[in-house]
Amino acid sequence: MTATYSDAQLDALREVANIGSSTAATALSSMTGISVTVSTPHARAMALADAIEYAGPGETVVTTILIPVVGDLDAIVLMVLQPETEAAACRLLGVEQDSEVGVSALLELGNILGASYLGALVTLTALRLEPTPPEMVRDMLAATLASALLIDVREEIVFVLESTLSIASHQCSPMFLFVPTRGSVDDILKRLHLTA
Repeated sequence: MTATYSDAQLDALREVANIGSSTAATALSSMTGISVTVSTPHARAMALADAIEYAGPGETVVTTILIPVVGDLDAIVLMVLQPETEAAACRLLGVEQDSEVGVSALLELGNILGASYLGALVTLTALRLEPTPPEMVRDMLAATLASALLIDVREEIVFVLESTLSIASHQCSPMFLFVPTRGSVDDILKRLHLTA
């Protein structure tokens, strides 16, 4: 079931993600030395249980980059890479999958994208939000998301962002989940001059 947020509210959150995508593309271009584009994200607000189901079959082994966020609100940002998306991301970055350099590159990719989205949110809301160092988890999707998300202090609503990264002729589409603390979605919308 999709959460009851208006089109205007979701458009505002989509615009935050769009600004973050532009920043991420610039940062990734600097990192790779190649022109990078990041598509306008599809933004959805979902109940937490629905977001877990939407992310894919629970038994699929995925790579997830987790970025805890502290500041005016606590949150967690997750970048979920299905196996084919992880392979494509490694090709984009010119690194070997499962190598030490590959792991480091994926952590940096999650860090750049996550920090870019958070930076846009900071710019538009004046919230103080600080990402902490990213961590990588490789496990079944259901187990990873359940352990990361099913914490009773977190909001029941999850924001899901899907963008396509393009470098040269290669593309990959990681999924981002932004899970804020309980009640903080209303604060974010208020600061965007929208009420929940």
